[in-house]
Amino acid sequence: MKFAVVILACVAAASAQYNSGAYNPFGNQYRNPYKFQPTPAPYRPYRLPSSTPVYTPVVYKASTPSPVVPVPIAVARQVDARNAQIVKFGNEANPDGSYAYFYETDNGIAAQEQGTPRNFGGNPPVVPVVAQGSFSWTSPEGEPIAISYVADENGYQPSGNAIPTAPPVPAQIARALAYVAGRGAPLKK
Repeated sequence: MKFAVVILACVAAASAQYNSGAYNPFGNQYRNPYKFQPTPAPYRPYRLPSSTPVYTPVVYKASTPSPVVPVPIAVARQVDARNAQIVKFGNEANPDGSYAYFYETDNGIAAQEQGTPRNFGGNPPVVPVVAQGSFSWTSPEGEPIAISYVADENGYQPSGNAIPTAPPVPAQIARALAYVAGRGAPLKK
């Protein structure tokens, strides 16, 4: 133990002599006061020439989005998806927490969503956002795909022509399930 204390004291003494003075409040006592130290340049705001027009932002208010049921867009020409341009766009966020947005591109992609907070009460209050919306696009085969959804306290519930459906239950399995349901719990004697 004594050996560890001696080694620790030696390490502390060795590290103290290489201190740059960054944390030491007395480390600046041997610094040369006449050494050149650059000062930061004073702040000078940039002024536009008078002939340059000044940019004034334009505030667009989003119009009410179309109904939740999407309308597939017929694409007249094949457009490269990497260079798609936005044809319509709207975005609205209200102070009460509700929102709505929609967009449509020239290659047939469209989406929209509306959301409103729903107060379920409680302590602390539970106020999730309930959203409903849709999106649509044209598949590479030329088939219009449309998905509508609701996202609320029951989770995300999509519906549409591109969502896979489960195969029908085989007759043997259905018969076995009916047999099990008919028997119920075993009777106690």
